[in-house]
Amino acid sequence: MMNIFLTACVILLTINATHSKMSEELLPQLEKGETILQKEKVETSAWPKIHIYQIVDASPLESLAIFLALDHQKNYLPAVIVSRPIKHISATEVLTEYELELPWPLTNTTYTHGSNFKKENDKHYQANWYMVESESTEKVEGYAIFKEYKGKTLMEYHNAVKPKSIFAGIVRDMMIKDTKASLLAIKIEIERAKKKDPTLLKKYIGFIEKSLLGEKVYSPIFKKK
Repeated sequence: MMNIFLTACVILLTINATHSKMSEELLPQLEKGETILQKEKVETSAWPKIHIYQIVDASPLESLAIFLALDHQKNYLPAVIVSRPIKHISATEVLTEYELELPWPLTNTTYTHGSNFKKENDKHYQANWYMVESESTEKVEGYAIFKEYKGKTLMEYHNAVKPKSIFAGIVRDMMIKDTKASLLAIKIEIERAKKKDPTLLKKYIGFIEKSLLGEKVYSPIFKKK
């Protein structure tokens, strides 16, 4: 994962005002391959809300497909060693169990998130997620937008986490660093799959398309348990 930090340029901005839509002033920087991260102060949490913008060299559908490849996330997200879909709420909404590997002397942490998505049109998709159960956080809510932009995808990521620990402020910077690394890893995996692993990409595009038609695509995985 060191390549993530060596090859990607990240701009960190701090904002105190309420976040709204992405400013078009950021587009020239994004077109240069930069990833822009903004922090928004949250009065009720020790951690800020995170907003990340980047352009991915893939279509919105391809980007969403890998982003929501729930059983594949463990293969490319930093420190995630388990990503196991466990239940369909609907065809597009799935609960997934995760295990996050933490450095010694800390023990690994586990959590369950729900995720859903919708198709606005062929050039615009949105994914949403929320916390179901967690050992370390009180609340998680977030969403990502995938829009076509000059033959590629403009990806917006927005996430708010309210940690349980009273010492959460101490690891605030680590949380920001980890979130940044995860988003860069997602971009890298989307572009890798598009260029080098068409079979994998086709599989998860199929998952998205079948889910939109009402098929519960992860049900076969549940039956193997």
